[in-house]
Amino acid sequence: MTDLTQPRISIIVPVYNGGKLFRKTVASLEELTYPHEQLQIIIVNDGSTDDTGSWLSTRQLPGHFEVITHRKNRGRAATRNSGLITAGGDLLIFLDGDMRVKPDFAEQHAKALSRPGIEAVAGRMIPAPELKRTRLQRYLFEYPRRGARQFGENKHLPYQYLITGNMSITRKAADAVGLFDEEFQGYGGEDILYAYKLWKIFPGGIRYSAAAVAIDQHQYKLDELLDKYYHYGKYNLPRLLDDYPEMTPALRADYIVGNSIKRLFGDLVLNSAFFAVGKLKYKIMPYPLSNWVLRLLLIGALRKGFKHRKAI
Repeated sequence: MTDLTQPRISIIVPVYNGGKLFRKTVASLEELTYPHEQLQIIIVNDGSTDDTGSWLSTRQLPGHFEVITHRKNRGRAATRNSGLITAGGDLLIFLDGDMRVKPDFAEQHAKALSRPGIEAVAGRMIPAPELKRTRLQRYLFEYPRRGARQFGENKHLPYQYLITGNMSITRKAADAVGLFDEEFQGYGGEDILYAYKLWKIFPGGIRYSAAAVAIDQHQYKLDELLDKYYHYGKYNLPRLLDDYPEMTPALRADYIVGNSIKRLFGDLVLNSAFFAVGKLKYKIMPYPLSNWVLRLLLIGALRKGFKHRKAI
């Protein structure tokens, strides 16, 4: 990318029924120290049915904020596309509507993207300090073998770890990849496909930055997360595998399709009986031993959703 000391940055923040967490997100964005004349913050209200819309219409936002409103809920992909179409920045940052950021958030993404050959950056996600430090929260945010953090600073990052909760890309990369696929609905799929397309054009151009921090304000619950994986396995994973079968190992779908040992393991172990026993074991196992059971539960939920899709 062009070496600019202060490139123009557009931050795209989708929100749907954001409630009080979203208000904290906006408050943190108002505290960003990046020069406001070089900053564009685009909030896309995706047809919220709570008071998000009325709150946005009455709040006196600074001049570098823009609000786009969808009359009805159109989904994650369409919401990000509305932001992309409006964005005028040299660098684009995607941030989920339940995240808070530190004042230097934009500077850190700009710094990470200024390195030669880097076109996309996955930022670090940490839990809000006021949240309970449950086994699930520790797995999501502390387990060293999970997520982009396992690869280390400024090391090549596989595409499947570039997720839009806290992610930045250059304008060159955004123009090359195009828009998100709006056929994906619900949880998962659209950001993986976007990252895969980017990686195909710019192999080796994705990195991780521990300094570009977003603070996740959501208290995750096991059943809620399993439901999301089930939905992804039933509706969106099949589309990815049908169109891009080469993504199978990266998506851990080798536990679901193919003739590998992992597929055999999935058939033998990751069944309904395993779910009953696995959830019980998870509740009594101490951290970090609980991580192994949790990983199997998540893969099992994915596999269960995919199996139900095949039965339709």
